[in-house]
Amino acid sequence: MRELTKSDCASVLIVAITPRLEGGAIDVEGAARNVRYLIDAGADFIMPMCGTGLVYDATLEEYETTVGAFVDAAAGQALIVPGIGPGFGRSLEMAHIARGLGVAGAMVMPVVGPASANGVEEGMRQIAQAAQLPIILYQRRLDIMPVDGVIRLCSMEEVVGLKYAVDDLDAFSRINDGCGTQAAMVCGMAEDPAIEYLAAGAVGFSSGMANFAPRTSLAILHRFAGGDRSGAEALREVMVPFEDLRGERTARYSGSALHAAMMRANLAGGPVVPFAEDVAESDLARLNEMIDRVMVVEKSLIAQ
Repeated sequence: MRELTKSDCASVLIVAITPRLEGGAIDVEGAARNVRYLIDAGADFIMPMCGTGLVYDATLEEYETTVGAFVDAAAGQALIVPGIGPGFGRSLEMAHIARGLGVAGAMVMPVVGPASANGVEEGMRQIAQAAQLPIILYQRRLDIMPVDGVIRLCSMEEVVGLKYAVDDLDAFSRINDGCGTQAAMVCGMAEDPAIEYLAAGAVGFSSGMANFAPRTSLAILHRFAGGDRSGAEALREVMVPFEDLRGERTARYSGSALHAAMMRANLAGGPVVPFAEDVAESDLARLNEMIDRVMVVEKSLIAQ
């Protein structure tokens, strides 16, 4: 597999779920089926074992199994860029595993433990240098990853992109002005705010819904890039209710709603692992209604 470059980030970065079998084992065959579905729909950038893939709760053995399944299934037809981390030591361990599997690059997951701005900048610098892979940084907190520090990190040769997931368009613009020519700026908050960030200089966006509706997500990007903002907005409106549901009740179903959607779309999903929870039976009817509306649009795009 070739190495990830800055220009590759001008795409929809599909943050893949980790399909599991009843009992919790990784569904390797299901992962391969999901990857083929995405590639057939035109996807070229797939990110296993990130937040949506519940990397936080995965063992290193599960990490290797899952990333390996994605690499094998893609067979060079899409870039596989897994998450590494969270944490300094775990990032180094996962980078070693991922590099051995032949991934295109890696994204450093956000820090979740005790941290300071100076410490995070130095830690990210060391991870980027030690990983021996093209790196995407993940910006979620301005207190420990302030604008100036992020600009310095994005100016490193090893860093090819930034997944920006802070609800602060001004800070994004300042980072883009400071290092947007060195590293690709990507909206990291999915379809809902993606168009505003594309208009402010982002070259792509990350998406969880693209696991089951990849054509719709890709069409948003392509329509906007082609000057059809109203057409992009129309597609976004179809997707936002599902994203809103994922965020309800302190994001109770952030991951599991996607697993349910995959199964509704006849793809591999299965249960989530603790500390997440599966969608309750009482919420499934409302969720499935939203999924069905999205899938009508998704299927309408096949012939286009």
